[in-house]
Amino acid sequence: MYQTRLFLSKTPNKPLRRYIQRLSSPELRTRFTNYFKNQGHEVVKSASLIPHNDKSLLFTNAGMVPFKNNFLKPSSSPYQRATSVQKCMRAGGKHNDLDNVGFTPRHHTFFEMLGNFSFGGYKKQEAIDYAWRFLLDELKLPIDRLRVTVLEGDDEGYALWKKQGLPDEMIVKCGPEDNFWSMGDGEGPCGPCTEIFWDTQDMTASDDDRWLEIWNLVFMEKYRTADGQLEDLPEPCIDTGMGLERMVAVLQGKQNNFQIDQFEDLIGGLRNILKTHGLTALDTVDPSPHEKIVADHFRAMCFLIGDGVVPSNVGRGYVLRRIIRRALRSARQLGVNEPFLTELYPYLLKGFTDGSYPELETRASSIRSIITNEERSFLATLDRGIALLEEVFARPDLASSKQIPPQIAFQLYDTYGFPFDLTLIIAQEKGWSVDIEAVEALQQKQKMMGKESWKADSIADKSRLSEWRGLNIRPQFTGYDHSLLHQESEILAIDTVKKNGKIQVNVAIDPCPFYGLGGGQVPDQGTLTLVNGSVWSVTDVTQPYEGGLAVKLRPSLEEGETEIDRLEKDYDYLQTGQLVRSTVDVGRRQGAEIHHTATHLLNAGLRKFLPAANDIVQAGSTVEPKKLRFDFTYGKPLKETELNAIENWVNEVALQGGATHVNHMKLTDAVKSGAIATFSEKYGEDVRVIDVPGVSRELCGGTHVDDVRKLYPFKILNETSVAAGTRRIEAVAGTSCIEWYRKTYQPIPDALKLLRANDTEEMVGKIEKSMQQTKDLQKRVDFIMDKLATAGEAAEPVSSKIKDIDVKIHLVDSDLDASYMQKRANVLKSSQPSTAHILVNGNTLVVALNSKEIKNETANTLLKQMLKHIKGGGGGQKELAQGRLAEPINTQQAIISKLVPVLEKI
Repeated sequence: MYQTRLFLSKTPNKPLRRYIQRLSSPELRTRFTNYFKNQGHEVVKSASLIPHNDKSLLFTNAGMVPFKNNFLKPSSSPYQRATSVQKCMRAGGKHNDLDNVGFTPRHHTFFEMLGNFSFGGYKKQEAIDYAWRFLLDELKLPIDRLRVTVLEGDDEGYALWKKQGLPDEMIVKCGPEDNFWSMGDGEGPCGPCTEIFWDTQDMTASDDDRWLEIWNLVFMEKYRTADGQLEDLPEPCIDTGMGLERMVAVLQGKQNNFQIDQFEDLIGGLRNILKTHGLTALDTVDPSPHEKIVADHFRAMCFLIGDGVVPSNVGRGYVLRRIIRRALRSARQLGVNEPFLTELYPYLLKGFTDGSYPELETRASSIRSIITNEERSFLATLDRGIALLEEVFARPDLASSKQIPPQIAFQLYDTYGFPFDLTLIIAQEKGWSVDIEAVEALQQKQKMMGKESWKADSIADKSRLSEWRGLNIRPQFTGYDHSLLHQESEILAIDTVKKNGKIQVNVAIDPCPFYGLGGGQVPDQGTLTLVNGSVWSVTDVTQPYEGGLAVKLRPSLEEGETEIDRLEKDYDYLQTGQLVRSTVDVGRRQGAEIHHTATHLLNAGLRKFLPAANDIVQAGSTVEPKKLRFDFTYGKPLKETELNAIENWVNEVALQGGATHVNHMKLTDAVKSGAIATFSEKYGEDVRVIDVPGVSRELCGGTHVDDVRKLYPFKILNETSVAAGTRRIEAVAGTSCIEWYRKTYQPIPDALKLLRANDTEEMVGKIEKSMQQTKDLQKRVDFIMDKLATAGEAAEPVSSKIKDIDVKIHLVDSDLDASYMQKRANVLKSSQPSTAHILVNGNTLVVALNSKEIKNETANTLLKQMLKHIKGGGGGQKELAQGRLAEPINTQQAIISKLVPVLEKI
């Protein structure tokens, strides 16, 4: 936070004037809740890590989550004042600290949040007073090591802190990015907040790490409307949060959360276990990153399983599986190669002796059993995966690039079940990389290969799904609004077909954020999450009839599970009337929007720069997330100058920027306004017009960017013919274009180095010179081969007969190729026309004869007859035929022992 820099110049390093309360974790929980209980607060037991009444969250990630409804409707709350110690999880979803754990002083997956809340019971003054009195009177924190921040313009908050006796230099005013809290970016209760900071007095730390935020007091006074306006709430509320681990670190005089009592017990236990396994254990005060990961992840997995999460390949279960596997990977780095995690369980319980979480005791057997089973199943996978990766790291051909081939990373996951995120971690530790997009492309390719013919499926779908029309199933498409790409929907209809052990599921949901209205734009993909937490992938969206939308689903399967198994498990939740959480793949959608708008600008550019622009008619288009294809009528190839002019113009328009406007009009009015219509599309009376003012105006039902600036840069990749009078342009735009430029440029530095060129212009010149030298050398080689072909042979040919035809078998030097053999064969059949000639060079066999002299046989028939008696294959014409033998013939003796007997059999 930038405000910490303001603190440093005003912080005297004075000796402590108070004796800070040195409390254990259980003692702090009790002290906190008792304090607020004495202030009239209801002590509320921690809610589950699974937010059962909030499907927008994967896990409970903050102390206020269980009280969301109380904030929205304070009058309906069963209590006006509440306090809690809430277990929280930040791993998976938008709030994800998983990758930071072990490498920072304070990031955790699982943590505890101390909080006090008011739902109309008291306001800002009391909230500040309660917090300040708790810190000073209950915990005895020295005031000179504390600072507070308030929102700029919050004069009331500033005055209240002054009333607590704080001088001006201890109150820092900050902007809304630091001191205004809201529930995400949408509408809902929000308000200014004040934060309390502790000076760790660690002079070696950065500004942000030295000043530690220990308590955040949020004053929910406003309500943000859908259009962003702030209105006063009829009943202001209070929401405060204090991280238990952070405060314990303060009270116990630790610079690092992983040094507090809970982690001291766990990491001390881990070190004892390492010693009992005959391994070396550290004795440093600050644990190693791998020790931190094991300890943190063990806490997280125990609490997740205690709340009913089990390892799986989807949703919360997948996050749990990742946590267990990451812990095992770090344990492997510490030398542990066998199941051991549950040996840490007694050390975990030491930190929770106050009975705050009884599930740790009541479900201990189940928690330990699930962890052990997951360890056993994964350790074998880990062994195989690490062994295969070590082989990759040892390959000389990869030593310079230090990049794991995508095929191997994909094979590790697909064949051996080795998690891709672990492959990334191990690669990073070795200083290697993986092309993530390439691996994802292989995964997508495999999915596509597993599908049946999409055309056949589509016909069958439409035949069945058209029955929905009679039921008036017409979902509302809401996907034009990006704020609705993640929303709750209701299943209106479902169609399921079982075929060859697989299933095909289509659903109609309302509202439907998934695009599938055609117009050349590829359908959306994403997920549907059922009420039971099961996740189904959205693989396609079709329009079986006007006003209809069918979302095609594919289940996410657990290990050993079939699609039919999954369907049977989820059957009750895949029914009409059931609610689902719809989530559109935003990255895929945004890529398609960029290329759809770019298609409109390309169309406008063609009409602007080509002669006879009125003759240009769109003949089809394909809009994908990473590229576009545009077909149009035009009688000849475009000149390079024309393509450059169009490309430059589109880039200029994009750089200038400008909003795209969506207008709904009558068809006749739209055409009169100059909007371009695509003749292959059918339009109703009311149409949707996409307008880039002064640039482009088209009838279109697709999705588009809100500002054409997102199209920059734009690059035409190629222009080709697809049919008589029809041309095709392929192009990329936006971030996909940047990636194209990056990949295109990537080999250039190596090429410059190889050619010893200073720039690309010199490089092209040297390549042209090299190509000319190659042509000259080839001419010389051809000349020498012609000379050799007419020269005598080093070895006397072996004579034989086929029927009544004289045959000569010639052994060709192994250094000469098939091109020479053909030249020599032509010379022989011309110079010795009454004899058939067989030329042999290793596995290659050439038969030649002069058909004018030998009229009752052909080279092809002779070769075919020979191959009946010797393994090989081949064919040819009547005067020249070529074959390949299964076993090579390299000597005269081999000719006599292998070929001559064959000829005698013909």
